Amino acid sequence: MPIIRVLSFAVFAMFFCCRPLSAAEIHPVVEFAADEADILASITWTIPADYHAYAHTPGDAGRPTSLEFEVAGLGSMPVWYPAGFMQRDIYDPDATVYTWQGDVTLFAMLPKDAAGKRWEAELSMLLCSNRNCVPLKKSFSGKVPAKPQHLDLATFKSMGQQAMAQMKTAASDAQGAGSLEEGAPPPPIGAAAEQGAARAGPARDKKKPQPIPELDAFDLDLSPQYIGAALEVYGLGKALLLGLLAGLLLNAMPCVLPVLTFKISGLLLMAGVSDRQKVHNLREHNLCFAAGIMTLFTILALVFGLFDLMWGQLYQSHAFLLCMLLLVFLMGLSMLGVFHLPAMDLRLDAKNSNPRLCSYLTGLVSTFLATPCSGPLLGGVLAWAFTQPLPVLMVVFWAVGLGMSLPYLVICVDPKMANILPRPGAWMLVFEQVLGFMLLGTALYLLSILPVALHFKALCALLACAICAWLWGKFCGYDAPVLRRRICGILFVGFICASFFWILAPAEKTPAWQAFTVKKFMADLGSKPMLVEFTADWCPNCKFVEASALTAKNLAALSSRYNPVLMRVDLTDPNPYAEKLLEMLGSKSIPLTALFPQGPDSLKPLVLRDIYGSDSLFDSAKKAFGKKPG
Repeated sequence: MPIIRVLSFAVFAMFFCCRPLSAAEIHPVVEFAADEADILASITWTIPADYHAYAHTPGDAGRPTSLEFEVAGLGSMPVWYPAGFMQRDIYDPDATVYTWQGDVTLFAMLPKDAAGKRWEAELSMLLCSNRNCVPLKKSFSGKVPAKPQHLDLATFKSMGQQAMAQMKTAASDAQGAGSLEEGAPPPPIGAAAEQGAARAGPARDKKKPQPIPELDAFDLDLSPQYIGAALEVYGLGKALLLGLLAGLLLNAMPCVLPVLTFKISGLLLMAGVSDRQKVHNLREHNLCFAAGIMTLFTILALVFGLFDLMWGQLYQSHAFLLCMLLLVFLMGLSMLGVFHLPAMDLRLDAKNSNPRLCSYLTGLVSTFLATPCSGPLLGGVLAWAFTQPLPVLMVVFWAVGLGMSLPYLVICVDPKMANILPRPGAWMLVFEQVLGFMLLGTALYLLSILPVALHFKALCALLACAICAWLWGKFCGYDAPVLRRRICGILFVGFICASFFWILAPAEKTPAWQAFTVKKFMADLGSKPMLVEFTADWCPNCKFVEASALTAKNLAALSSRYNPVLMRVDLTDPNPYAEKLLEMLGSKSIPLTALFPQGPDSLKPLVLRDIYGSDSLFDSAKKAFGKKPG
């Protein structure tokens, strides 16, 4: 089917093309520990492969990485930054810069009375590769443990004894926020503190920072002035009237329009008919559709009222978004004729065994799709309703649901209203397919709400859904045996659910790959064991090896056993030094993985060509690196 080919092309294009980075791909991990007098916070994150960040003191070019770490009631905390790795800047060969790659850890020192208080942090950096640079800002927050883990001597050293010692000196300046580079002398105390802070990092505002208040204390007596004061709601009567109008306008919102046009298709089939049974069916189906709308508004009122949620806040849940994405995508495929969607197929030629349930479920889905793009007038109505008791909130939601159901209830009262619609004909089949593409557009909108890091997995899940839908339409039609339909239905639902959980599964933390540079390679050759992988974005076999053999689990096991340097040679773009190293290994094709032993045999690397498995990787590592010492 065309839609399958189009989706397959989109998935593989996403697979081979470089995705833009976003702040969602940076996941800082904050840990706390304490000695006798202070609390040490370590902030660790992983810089994506093929990228580097400029250090806090970047050198001749680049933008410095900075971390603002504030504790409620105490203000900004001093931060210790590690020194960067010196190199020539990619975009300015005459500039010397200091950069970070892989895992980076910063430290903030907190006083003892920070225990149990909330903290907020903002990390700002510039990530660059040989293709592009991306400025990123990441905000995150949490609560300092009431009893942080006590540091013994070994742990104290591993978490940065030098950092703690230097920051303790910086903290002697009462409320100032320190900024220290590794190896820099401790800042002076008292009158010279300001000069010391200027030497240690970028100049800060001399104005004393305002401490972050506790959440309960963040309470201001504001008097907002609204531009559209006439639309503001201060009583139940106005809330019901505007809610009714807002619900009516929801029928024209872009989010819900593709689903509501299904109902128009159904009405077109009834237009101009006088048969009593068809009029009865028309009324029955519209009532079921309205019942679905009212049911969903009732559920939403209970959920929002009991759990104190905002309108549309359900779309903050990745699981909820994925459910809606898969459902809308399957509905679009159904309208395009790929398959028949059980219990919810509104195609003109559908042989639906339960049309009432079909209309009812369509009303539910229409209301779900309406929540993220609520119509005009609804903001003021809900702003007032959410401050009222639950019974009042439910009445207001019923008014909105009644407004959304009003066109269909009017046609139930006077079925002749359907005569204003165009006469049915062959054009409706084209209209049906147009609606299918509109639903696929809605699916794209839902996909765009998901974090960029989940887009590839979501596209893979949509491809799996499309394959299941095509197989169902091909082999499980209305005339297929019941047993076959049941078995295939269970298998397909299980396959789709497995894709769903695969998307939401937390990503494994991959050991940091170091980007290949001649200086780094020559420095580590012989002094450390090295695993060097040659790869490229345009190499599908390389991606297969990375997904099957060079997985996070396997690399973690190798790092634990042999502690090799993991170096990735990226041949996506021309790199003469990388290409020459590949030739020295006796190859002019990739994938290729070379294991360089430590010591005098470092010039006799063990080479794995093309596609290989986990067993080959571990056997080769044992031969090249030997057994774990001691």
